[in-house]
Amino acid sequence: MNKTGLGWGAVLICIAIAPYAYVQFRLRSHNWTPLNTPVTLVDGVDVASPEFKTDLTGFYVVALDFAPTNVDLEECLVGDALYKGCGSVGNGLVLDWSVVRHQLPTDVTVVDHRIYKPGGFGGSGVVETVLGDFDAQAGETYRVLVHVKKIAPELSSASPKINVGAGRIYWEKWIIFAQLSLLFAVIPGIGGIVVLGWAIFSRRTGV
Repeated sequence: MNKTGLGWGAVLICIAIAPYAYVQFRLRSHNWTPLNTPVTLVDGVDVASPEFKTDLTGFYVVALDFAPTNVDLEECLVGDALYKGCGSVGNGLVLDWSVVRHQLPTDVTVVDHRIYKPGGFGGSGVVETVLGDFDAQAGETYRVLVHVKKIAPELSSASPKINVGAGRIYWEKWIIFAQLSLLFAVIPGIGGIVVLGWAIFSRRTGV
């Protein structure tokens, strides 16, 4: 009976752990943000990011992140004027951007001088404005090129970074599955611990 209890307890605990472990493996099997690097953005200057490799075939989102030193002003300057009453605050960011794929003998242009148009905003702990997205192939190496025509001093001094991340559709579902797998683990996990505890107690007391 003790051996049976130990076996069933172990099985229940494995059932509880397995889904969560699998989801965590999938979450860690990709580099969801292959580029997040500081850049210096100055009027009239071209900026090239370091090379980065994508490990998914699909679309990646390119964004600029700014430290939230003056959130309302920075959001107005990047064009996020919705409900903020930006008033006389003008456009503080004028640029175009490109993406090139490394290939011998010459790099291949994936995105060619796309003009920045305020469209998507977000970020956690940063003021983020989305430049756009591009289609990538798993295992290929890319660079982001930015030609700055105009940038407000408040943005230029806010520790700007270029951020490239896989589209939400590729990773968001695994975040949801991780939460669900934790909820699923409660019942078999607790049951397994109880069964194991009882089996060990019975072995020691001879019940």
